[in-house]
Amino acid sequence: MPNNERKLMTEELIDIYDENMNPIGTAPRSQVHKEGLWHKAFHCWIARNNKVIFQQRSFQKIESPGLLGVSAAGHLSTGEAPKDGIREIEEELGIKVDFDKLTKLYTGTHAGNKNNYINNEFNPTYLLESEIDLAELKLQPEEVDGIYEAEVENILKLFRGEVNFIKLSGYKRTAENSLEKSEIKVKREDFEPKGSEFYIKAMETIKRYFNGQKTFEN
Repeated sequence: MPNNERKLMTEELIDIYDENMNPIGTAPRSQVHKEGLWHKAFHCWIARNNKVIFQQRSFQKIESPGLLGVSAAGHLSTGEAPKDGIREIEEELGIKVDFDKLTKLYTGTHAGNKNNYINNEFNPTYLLESEIDLAELKLQPEEVDGIYEAEVENILKLFRGEVNFIKLSGYKRTAENSLEKSEIKVKREDFEPKGSEFYIKAMETIKRYFNGQKTFEN
């Protein structure tokens, strides 16, 4: 058996969809991103007191190394439902959460192409309100190099173009896999390239949550 065929047989399989989110089959993860096939990826924002947590992606990752993104996120393998994505929170951040503690915000879409890595996703997006101490998180070395939080309003100002920089405070992962206090000054380009509307929609929805809205149209 050729090596490329053997690789496809052992590679993670992902359910794929048409542009209207109708299921049309499965494909290996590498094919999904080579051909730009639509698939699903779980997103969970973790927030407290009008502050949102961002993870800093590992500098070793192929896609968006070192950039800031959703608190916890990951592909859904074939046959999985959004509730199965909750494992990403435990794997990436080291905290175990019951799915019924999450609030469904919406299912977003993202289409991007960078360096021939085509990422067309449907994103079932959730919110976890948690008072977790950032210093107690256990960051997955191959996935996460830092964890930071920012005021929702400051993120909105940044992506609306009202300011050029904001400060985030949190922790970076050391070579010994411990956490060290850190404060960073960031611009829009320091976040995953999902477009300003991606972050504005998420922050505006989270803001409504903290203003009293607890259920959303899904």
